[in-house]
Amino acid sequence: MNEEEKKRFQNPLNEDRPYMLRHDAAERAERAEGDPNPKLDALLKAGFGGLVTNVPWHTAKDDPAVYLESDADFADLDRVISAAAERGMGVWLYDEKGYPSGSADGLTMLGHPEYEARGLTELRVSGGEWRRPDTFEKIVFACRDDGSPVPFDADHAEGADRVYAVRPVFEGSHAQKCGWGPRHYPNLMDKAAVAAFIRCTYDRYYEKTAGFSRFEAVFTDEPSLMSGYVNCTVPMPYAFVPWSEDLPDVFRRMHGRELTDDLPALFSREDRFEEGKLRFWRTVGEMTKDAFFAQIETWCAAHGIAFSGHCLLEESLSMHVPLYGNLMHQLKEFDWPGVDMLTGSPESYFRSPADFAMAARYVGSAARMSGKTERVMVEICPIAGKVHDGDFTFEEQRGTMALLFRAGINHVNSYLSPERLGEDFPAYAAMFARAAYLLRGARFAGKIGVYYPIETAQGYYYPDVIGVNCDAPLPAPIRLAEKTLADLNRSLGEAGLDYTLIDADWIREAALSGGSLSANGLEISSLVLPAVRRLDPDVREKLAAFEKAGGVLLWTAAKPEDEEAELTVDPASALARTEDAGLCVKAEAEGVILVSPYEKDGGRLWYLVNNRAEETAVSLSLSPTPSLSRADGGAPVVYDLLTGAIFDGRAEFVIPAYSAAVVREEFLT
Repeated sequence: MNEEEKKRFQNPLNEDRPYMLRHDAAERAERAEGDPNPKLDALLKAGFGGLVTNVPWHTAKDDPAVYLESDADFADLDRVISAAAERGMGVWLYDEKGYPSGSADGLTMLGHPEYEARGLTELRVSGGEWRRPDTFEKIVFACRDDGSPVPFDADHAEGADRVYAVRPVFEGSHAQKCGWGPRHYPNLMDKAAVAAFIRCTYDRYYEKTAGFSRFEAVFTDEPSLMSGYVNCTVPMPYAFVPWSEDLPDVFRRMHGRELTDDLPALFSREDRFEEGKLRFWRTVGEMTKDAFFAQIETWCAAHGIAFSGHCLLEESLSMHVPLYGNLMHQLKEFDWPGVDMLTGSPESYFRSPADFAMAARYVGSAARMSGKTERVMVEICPIAGKVHDGDFTFEEQRGTMALLFRAGINHVNSYLSPERLGEDFPAYAAMFARAAYLLRGARFAGKIGVYYPIETAQGYYYPDVIGVNCDAPLPAPIRLAEKTLADLNRSLGEAGLDYTLIDADWIREAALSGGSLSANGLEISSLVLPAVRRLDPDVREKLAAFEKAGGVLLWTAAKPEDEEAELTVDPASALARTEDAGLCVKAEAEGVILVSPYEKDGGRLWYLVNNRAEETAVSLSLSPTPSLSRADGGAPVVYDLLTGAIFDGRAEFVIPAYSAAVVREEFLT
């Protein structure tokens, strides 16, 4: 590293630093003293390099103005953008009033009630003539228990045991139960509904904001399908799956069969894999991607802005099905994928019921699979599980962020205010600006993959009448898959290993050479299949070729009934005997130094996290394999992210409590 690079490491640029989420930055009241935004200087002093903002929301009871309707609001936003530019600060655009993104505070569906999210439910009836109650809009199918159809139209059925009917979904959904407040919500499977959101929000910002070109990215916040209940502890009358008028046609094109043939399977609560469920949720995932994520990404690409933000309840595989069909499918559509993090405790990060660590891992892995690692964002909002006088310590906050960066994050959008950490906040901001500077542009060099078992979740999932995050019962195979993923996430780290979650689409795309699969800069030579009950035939065939060519394939916890391979009880120990991260780390306490290997600028580097509440002495040695850039290899140089110190890593040194360092292979004179 040359002197200029060392200077930037020690004194990071604004582009490396955290950005502050400031929804009130454009409020006209802040112009009272003549400065468009006098608080920007305070943000700079605290260590921020930019902000995420929007036009005024007009939430005060005595404020009659309407969101997105006032030219003066956009003029105020332009003043903030200009003031940020004068200070060398970056700016992102937040695309909603509150959250979840999509409603534009009601403007999206104004005059278009047909755009509202809809759900399909199964009603058990007793034969004879059944008439549709006013609570439902129409009947879409009626049949006997054996699935054979009976006569029906939109309003009544004759001789049915089961009737499938449609209605808008709101009560018990995130549209009603989010922290912002109740608001009816559009259907993310409906291209016309999402196009309306784009017109009244994205187009309006583009047309009305003179400084639009200064926006680096747009932040969309927790859009989701509303048919799965969220934050809902009281049983609702019906269990829904998502519905769109185009769904039967898309299903027919994708699968060559009628959706009605599979409807009875969707509501089965048996712990039995159903191909009909798999087909349905694959269709939902594809429609959601095309209508919302891909449509907005296309708009952003055409208007010179990156598409970023985060999804809802990313933590658990069981939520990926009802809220998105397939979460990874959606995450790969972001230019800069993102996650939110609600804890500031490293202990809670790994062991909370929500499993925050997996949320970050899904997002970082989606970025690696798609080759979109330029920016991988976290919205840090540490509100869950505060323990010390109602908050987290500086050590805990930085330890949590250090773990997030290990999962692949390299950009921070912060709801954590400087006041929460007081005089320690500038050090916190600088620490992760240094991490961002060193890790952006680096290629993850770990060659372990863990399979994303979404097909297992899709084929076993059934809807329930309470929230998916409120102890709704889960099929045993999904629960086992979630537990196995979380256990692997911890055990691989404790064994000194790191990994990437990969899915079936990446395997299909990847080139097979020798015993490795590679695509988009990611290479996998060992693959763990965690409680996987279902793989598509073409994927199984490719993995068989991968294994035959020398790749390592480990099934653990469960496998398909026709799979003959033995289950591996402890994949982490098995892989630790064969995998080499290139850096040997010896510490006074085993399993607390987490190591992630990277390559950058033709050389090797490693990201190290001390995941304990005490400082830890470590010693390093590079593997005897040659360097990427020189046959004789180099020596480890340590970049202390907390202090900015740079020193020779051939002698023992200390990593502070809940802190991190980067080790680079360099050639010392």
